[in-house]
Order: sequence, then structure tokens, then C-alpha cells
Amino acid sequence: MKPSPVKFPRANGMDFYQTLKLRVNDYFETRHISKHANSSMVFKTIAILSIYLVPYFLIITNTVTNPWMVFALWVIMGIGVAGIGLSIMHDANHGAYSSKPWVNSFLGASLNFLGGNAMNWKIQHNVLHHTYTNIDGLDEDIAPGPILRLSPQPAAD
Repeated sequence: MKPSPVKFPRANGMDFYQTLKLRVNDYFETRHISKHANSSMVFKTIAILSIYLVPYFLIITNTVTNPWMVFALWVIMGIGVAGIGLSIMHDANHGAYSSKPWVNSFLGASLNFLGGNAMNWKIQHNVLHHTYTNIDGLDEDIAPGPILRLSPQPAAD
């Protein structure tokens, strides 16, 4: 069953959006902080990339050959991949990591390095998810498939 088209009310929605935008901008201005990454985020980026890359190079250079140690390094790399996706790539592809678009583009492309596709992610997440956040049948993030379940309603077949 195809869902009916979603229509957002213009007048009320714009008041909310403008008020929200003003409050967010005010938050950053009154605290004299940037909307983009600070030194803590840069440190976190280096740490997360290291959590992925150091075990990777230890494995491919045969520095570590014990099967149990290699398995442990795979687990550590998995944590690094999650960190890259949930922090670095996500913020960069939202344009929030840096005020310089090329920095956002470069860090956003870290998804490509991991086997994903940054352009596909931008469409699925920035356009589809953020346009239809939590609207059943339109927001793919609330129906990720048979393994994960993020909605209390039964899946529509």
C-alpha cells in the first residue's frame, strides 16, 4: 500500500523553523562558539581514524599474525568504522564539520573509503530522512529491514 502524499503546513511550519533557527544561532553567538568542529572534534577525528587505521595496517603488514589478535584487531576496526560513520562522516556530510566545503567533502568521502557511497548517503539521510523524519512509510531510518526494529507498530507488508 502506497502512503498518501505528505503535505506540510506552510504558515505554521515556517514560524517554527524561523524561531528554531534564531534560537540556535543565538545559542552559538551568545556563547562565542563556532557551529563547526572545535579542537576537541579534531582530536576525536584523529583518534577515531587511528582506531580504524592502526589495526588495519598492523594486519596488512603482517605485524600481527596470531589469529586471536587479528580477530581482536577486527573488532577494534569495527569500533573505528562505527565512529567514522556516526561522527566524522555524518557531521561532514551535513556540512557541519567545517566552514570550508572542501573539508566537509573530503571527510564526508570517508564513507567511500569504507565501502559506502557518500552521495547515496546524502540523498537517503539529508533528503529522505530529514524531510520525512519519523513518518512511517517515508522515513527509511525507521524501517531498516527485518533485523532491526525502531517502531512499535508492526511492519506493513
